[in-house]
Amino acid sequence: MIWRIAQREFLLNLMTFKFALGVVVCIVLTAVFVPILARDYQQRLRTYHENVARDKAELRRVRVYRNIRPTLFRPPCVLSVFSEGLEKRIDVSATIELEQVPQMRGAAAQGNPYQAIFPVFDASLIFRIVVSVLALLVAYDAVSGERERGTLKLALSGNVRRYEILLGKLLAGMMVLIVPVTVVFVIALVILLCFPLVQLTGSDWGRIALMYLTSVIFTAAMYNLGLLFSCLAKRSAISLVLGLFLWVLFVVVVPNASVCLASRIRPIEPRTELDEQILAMRKECDRRVWDSMPESSGGSQSDAGDAFGSYYHRKLEGDARKYYSVYYPVHYRLSTECAAKCWEMERQYLAGLAAQKSLAGRLARLSPISVYENTMLRLAGTDEGAWKAFLDAVQEQRGELVGYVRAKTNDFSATTLFTPYTFEQMEHLEREGEDPPLKLDDLPRFIYRAKAVRDLHRAIPDLGLLVFINLLLFALSFVAFLRYDVR
Repeated sequence: MIWRIAQREFLLNLMTFKFALGVVVCIVLTAVFVPILARDYQQRLRTYHENVARDKAELRRVRVYRNIRPTLFRPPCVLSVFSEGLEKRIDVSATIELEQVPQMRGAAAQGNPYQAIFPVFDASLIFRIVVSVLALLVAYDAVSGERERGTLKLALSGNVRRYEILLGKLLAGMMVLIVPVTVVFVIALVILLCFPLVQLTGSDWGRIALMYLTSVIFTAAMYNLGLLFSCLAKRSAISLVLGLFLWVLFVVVVPNASVCLASRIRPIEPRTELDEQILAMRKECDRRVWDSMPESSGGSQSDAGDAFGSYYHRKLEGDARKYYSVYYPVHYRLSTECAAKCWEMERQYLAGLAAQKSLAGRLARLSPISVYENTMLRLAGTDEGAWKAFLDAVQEQRGELVGYVRAKTNDFSATTLFTPYTFEQMEHLEREGEDPPLKLDDLPRFIYRAKAVRDLHRAIPDLGLLVFINLLLFALSFVAFLRYDVR
C-alpha cells in the first residue's frame, strides 16, 4: 500500500507546474554559472603553475644560503565549483624567510577573514536556495491540501492506515526531489569535465559522491519541514506561509545573526595591536644584535644581485670581512628565535579568529541550511580547517628550511651564508664573471595535498546532525498526523 500511495503522489507531483519550474531553474542556473566557476578555477590553476615555476627558477639562481626565500603556493581546489567557501577569500601563498614569520599573501585586510556574511555563488547555493524552496513547495499541501479537497478523509475511511499514508508521501516526495538534485550534479560534472585542465582524482570522486548524498539528506530535511507544517495546519496556505517564513529565518537571519553574536561574545583584538607587538619584538631583537656587535672601523665591500630581489657580498676587504663574519651568525640566531616567538603570537591570534568562527558555526546550527553548507565546505576542502592545514604545512616547511640552512652553514657561522667565497678566496678574487649558484638538490621540497580522510572526519558530525534533523522532523510529523483532524 505504501508503494501504491508513493506512485500516485509521485506522478501527481511530477506533472505540477512548480516541479517543472524548479527543475528548469536548477538547469539554467547550473548551465550558466558552473562554466564561469570552472573557467575561474582553470585560470587560478594556470596562475598557480606559473607561480610555482617562477619560484623554482628563482631558487636555481640563489648564490648564498641567506637568500633562500621560497614562496609556497596553495593549489586551487577543483571542488570549489561545488562549494567555494574561503577558496578566494584568504591566503593562497606564503613567503618563507629565515628571520621572519611566514608572510601570507592575499588575506582579507580587515575583520575576520573566516567569517562570511554574504554567500558566494557555487553549486551548493542552488540547493540552499532553489531546491530547498522547491522541497517546501512540494510538501506544504501534502496533507493539508488533501484535507481541503476531501481526499484524505476518503482514503482513511478504508483500510489504509495513517502511517502508510505518511510514509507513502515521504517516499513520493523524495522520489520527486531526487530528480533536480541529480540533474544539478550531472550537468555540473559534465560541464566541469569539458575543461581541459580539470582532472578529478579518485579522492575527488569520493568527495563528490558524499556531496551528492549530503544534498539528498538536506533536501529530505527541507521536505520533512514542509511536511510537518502540512500536518500541523488545516489549510495549505497557512503551512506554506509558515514554511517560507522559517526558510527566510534559516537562510538570512540565523547565519548573519550568528556571525554578529559570535563577534560580540568572542571579540578579537584589532590586527594593528598584534602588528605593534611583533614590531616591538623585532626592534628588541635588532637592539640585541647591535649591542653584541663590535664597532666597524671601515673596510670596503662589493655587493651583487641575487635571486628573489636580494643581494650577496661578492667581495669583502679589511674590517668588513671581520665585521660580517661576526654579524651574520649573531643576527640569524637571534632572528630565528624572534621569528618563532612572533609566530606563536600570530598563531594565538589566528586561533582567536578560528574560535570566533567556530562559535558562529555552532550558533548557526539552528539552521539546517547552515549545517548543510558547513558539511559541503568540509567535503570540498574549502573551509577554515583546510586553510589552517595549509598554514601548519607552511610553518613545518619553514622549520625544515631553517634546519637545512643551519646544517649547511654550521649554525650560521660559515661564510657561504652571505658570500660564495671563503675569506682566503676573496683575497685572490680577480675575475669579474658571474658567480655560480648554490646546488640545492637536497633542499626540502614543499608538496601540499589536501587530506580527504581528515576532511571526512570533520564533515561527519554535521552530516550526522542532518540525519538527526530528518528523523526528528519526521517523528514530529508522524505524531502530528496521528492527531490530525481530517474533517
